[in-house]
Amino acid sequence: MNEVFFRQIKTIIAKDLRREWRSREILTTTMAFAVLLMVIFTFGFYRHDESVSLVFPGILWIAIIFTGTLAISRTFQHERHGDCLRALALIPGSQFSLYLAKFIVNLIFMVLFEAALFPLLVVAFSVDISGAVGLHILTLAAGTVGFAALGTLVSAMLVRNELREVLLPIVLYPLLIPLLIAAVTVTSSLLDGAGWSTVGPWIQAMIAMDIAYALLGLVLFRWVLAAVE
Repeated sequence: MNEVFFRQIKTIIAKDLRREWRSREILTTTMAFAVLLMVIFTFGFYRHDESVSLVFPGILWIAIIFTGTLAISRTFQHERHGDCLRALALIPGSQFSLYLAKFIVNLIFMVLFEAALFPLLVVAFSVDISGAVGLHILTLAAGTVGFAALGTLVSAMLVRNELREVLLPIVLYPLLIPLLIAAVTVTSSLLDGAGWSTVGPWIQAMIAMDIAYALLGLVLFRWVLAAVE
């Protein structure tokens, strides 16, 4: 059963990545939107003083959440056609493997555009992160995992709704408020020179939220899948 389970996850991930490699649909959209946000924020908020560090954390996470929403909204786009989602739901064990596969795919897409967005914002705002690069990356990872875990579940809930692009942020963003507060607080503290003793409890709280969101997604996805298929 374990071998079949992991084969299902691998097959779904390979399918989505192969389709994206052929179309470049999600990465092109998210990269273009991320660069556009960076340009707008740079011209709107950049100043030649220390106040940049006050606005940078909010700008960073707004850019990540807005751009990530574009990727999350397309999670089940292709499975909507031809009763593909219903066919997947009939496969034994797909209640878990489908969620995990889509979660991993969303993580991959988000990591790719964040790898371009974060350095660009750091350079554009002339922010010094050299003293805590590892903690910044850990914060990004914790925030990204929680966003992808909860976003995958919400995207599945709205897959049959005609207004899913509008409803997705309305449903998703309020649920992400605790995670975003922690992420912005950690980023701001790191820019102020704080160390692990200060940001450690916040990062641990983010990791706990990631685990809670992932478990919630695994538990609820079977009922969501049964309702939408």
